[in-house]
Amino acid sequence: MLRKVKSDEFQKLTIYRQVEMLFEKGQHVLNRIYLFYNVHLYTLSDFYAEIWYRQVDNKIERVVLLDESDVLDLYDNQIGLSDITGCIGPKE
Repeated sequence: MLRKVKSDEFQKLTIYRQVEMLFEKGQHVLNRIYLFYNVHLYTLSDFYAEIWYRQVDNKIERVVLLDESDVLDLYDNQIGLSDITGCIGPKE
């Protein structure tokens, strides 16, 4: 059985190894465009990470760890939280 990697261990890895691990063991969730970047959101173990890819240079520039509130803020328009808020809680 493979052990889960923790976010603090993941942060200590080189960017090359972080990307490799996300591609191999992570699950791609969503993506977005920000300025010149294609930003891809992955989940791995119990944390979220974004890969920031700059297509013009064909280069991954950084990997950023996010918490759940950041994911909800950045990807709200893609996951449709506003569409389901009326379904949460008791009906009136």
